Amino acid sequence: MIDFMILALPRSGTTWASNWLTTDTTLCLHDPLYHTHYADLDKIKSNKVLGVSCTGLYHFPKYINTHPARKIILRRDLAEINKSLDEIGLPVLTHADEVKLNNIKGMHIDYSEIFNNPKAIYEYLTQKPFDEERHRMLKEISMQPKFDAVHFDKEVTKRWLGELVTIIEEMKEEK
Repeated sequence: MIDFMILALPRSGTTWASNWLTTDTTLCLHDPLYHTHYADLDKIKSNKVLGVSCTGLYHFPKYINTHPARKIILRRDLAEINKSLDEIGLPVLTHADEVKLNNIKGMHIDYSEIFNNPKAIYEYLTQKPFDEERHRMLKEISMQPKFDAVHFDKEVTKRWLGELVTIIEEMKEEK
């Protein structure tokens, strides 16, 4: 079962956070929606404290807001996110994405806190003592996904994309 979640819009430190939150006693999966449907995340087996660091789960607030995992939501200025996305050739986000993230229940913090004020975040998510030495070392490393090596499960992607279309249609009807 997923014990903790760190959720954010893209380009907000989730790749780095997944590495930081993976230790000898914890495992933090980065963007698991590439290969696992969100409804199947709790079926992932691990002998470690299990978490996710994800830039896509915010699209599914009903699932996230009812899940018992401890949650941190990383916030970053949308203009900064879009500048970073544009620099690597990915589509930019809209205010609607920001609104969806705002509606996720959990502890909302500025993404820079995982670098600058990490102890309480780490201990809250992992329920383990903070390793200052490891954090200091990792803080000097820039981590980016190697997009051409990411494994995508096409059936999983089709399934949640179809659900996302339904969620969008429901949001339009509510207006």
